[in-house]
Amino acid sequence: MRILVTGSTSLIGQELCQMLEKEGWQFWATTKKIFDITNEKLAQEIMSRVSLDFIIHLAEYANIDQAEIEQEEAYAVNYKGTENIAKIARKHNVPILYVSSDCVFDGNKNTPYKVTDKTNPISVYGRSKLMGEEVIKRLCSKYYIIRTSWLYGKGRKDYVDTMLTFSSLMNEINIVDDQIGTPTWTRDLCREIINIIKEEKPYGIYHITSSGSTSWSDFTRKIYEIKKRPTSVISIDKSDFTRPAKRPKFCVMDTSVKLPSWEKSLEEYLTCKG
Repeated sequence: MRILVTGSTSLIGQELCQMLEKEGWQFWATTKKIFDITNEKLAQEIMSRVSLDFIIHLAEYANIDQAEIEQEEAYAVNYKGTENIAKIARKHNVPILYVSSDCVFDGNKNTPYKVTDKTNPISVYGRSKLMGEEVIKRLCSKYYIIRTSWLYGKGRKDYVDTMLTFSSLMNEINIVDDQIGTPTWTRDLCREIINIIKEEKPYGIYHITSSGSTSWSDFTRKIYEIKKRPTSVISIDKSDFTRPAKRPKFCVMDTSVKLPSWEKSLEEYLTCKG
């Protein structure tokens, strides 16, 4: 198995590459320095030189708020970059797995989003990720599109780490409570990605998150409860906390596989962290 992995130093990438290594699979872990996916000429060179069996496309412009300011860069990476990777997959006639986001939905539902539900992103980030999905579906016949949400995990600074840092500095913290979603441990997600590859599951769109749902404020409270931090979490409405990008108010997804509850995974993760 010869696999091209883009975005190997991302939150997902660092976890996934360790799992690929344990499987004994041969993989090429690329970063922006090694392979700038927006460079079409470089993509064409790789297309002609590299022999592949599978592509895992994790590279993305991930800063949701900054994407509203650097729109050209966000679309260049999440759309045009994805188009370049999709062309490589088509040229080699190999499956491509693309990790997308719950932000392709507008959050106006009050029941979990199904893979067949209409998309309607409300941010530049969401629109650029949806355009990535669409170009893969247009160019590739063998594809897996994985939508996930609220990721945390080892390897890079994430929401959990940030909240624990704040707890060392503050007695109380204000967190929004009008956004509902599902925190998802990268280890759980990556295990399912490995299963998809090993089991050669049917091509198509998958929703993969932990089970259950919560608000950002209750998620934070759970972090502090598990780590026995005394910091108080004050719930606030999003209108009191202005950010450049709109977020879906409800972005729970009807999952394609059954993962552990977000509470159980969070506890295991924080126990592993010590």
